[in-house]
Amino acid sequence: MKYVGNKEENVEYRKRPGAYAIIERKEDNKIGIVTDGQDFFYLGGGIEKGETEIEALRRELIEEAGCSIKNIRPFDIVGSYIYDTTKGYIEVIANVYIAEFEEKITEPIEKDHVVLWVTPQDYTGKMCREWQEHILKEYMEN
Repeated sequence: MKYVGNKEENVEYRKRPGAYAIIERKEDNKIGIVTDGQDFFYLGGGIEKGETEIEALRRELIEEAGCSIKNIRPFDIVGSYIYDTTKGYIEVIANVYIAEFEEKITEPIEKDHVVLWVTPQDYTGKMCREWQEHILKEYMEN
């Protein structure tokens, strides 16, 4: 696992494993990312106690997009040390998958999250976190 970004000295980081997806839309070679009106990030989030990575990913996609997913395949795992204004110092361990939306099954729970269909090249340098930028560049290279 590669770590992206710097770890601050004398700071205790809380581990936060997560599951995230690059959602592909094959008909136009675009990917689905999320915006909250300010930042851009991948769909997904933290793995709750007792969940597998895939269970967490499926739950997060329903919460954020209201959609089930299919054709899930592992992409990479990346770590990063971040400071979040609401969660404090976190060691993110991002398990990243590639998937496709299967069907809309409900309205999203997280109403401030909007899925955007973008060309990956157009969002280089715009992703919220350094680890997300790393994954986007790696995705474009494959």
